[in-house]
Amino acid sequence: GMVCNGILGGLVSITAGCASMHVWAAFLTGFIGAFVYYGASKTMLKLKIDDPLDAYAVHGACGGWGVIAVGIFGSNNYITMGWAGAESVTCIADPTQCGPLEAYQGIIYGGGTLLGAQIAAVCIETLWVATLSLMMFYALKFAGILRVSEEVEMAGMDVSKHGGSAYSTA
Repeated sequence: GMVCNGILGGLVSITAGCASMHVWAAFLTGFIGAFVYYGASKTMLKLKIDDPLDAYAVHGACGGWGVIAVGIFGSNNYITMGWAGAESVTCIADPTQCGPLEAYQGIIYGGGTLLGAQIAAVCIETLWVATLSLMMFYALKFAGILRVSEEVEMAGMDVSKHGGSAYSTA
């Protein structure tokens, strides 16, 4: 339950920044991710949104946190490889020579552009997923296949569709 999903939330959180953070920052990102998972899971319950596997809390909330964490903890020594290619070798050898590449580092290292870009990316991704999900769910609802009948729901999908209970109640 919560322990395994908290661990998964931490792992999902560090996925975006695994190649752009120091070890201590990766650990901290994953640690915070477990709490992001817990908060998102409890929020979904409070809002009465049915997510029995906590998929949004683990992948959506923790994934979003992980992307934003790159903008906070991203190290110039790693991030510039992706942004500047060969020029980044100078930056790694002598960080004082990074010049305009300083923008591509986490805010704790004095950057700021990267955090803004990461927040913008999370917003765009959220809009993309929400738009496509709404289109899909409205199409399923219009086709009449979004939900099972109330009788099937009350009997339970295991009994009505598979002929037996998934859980022993003895």
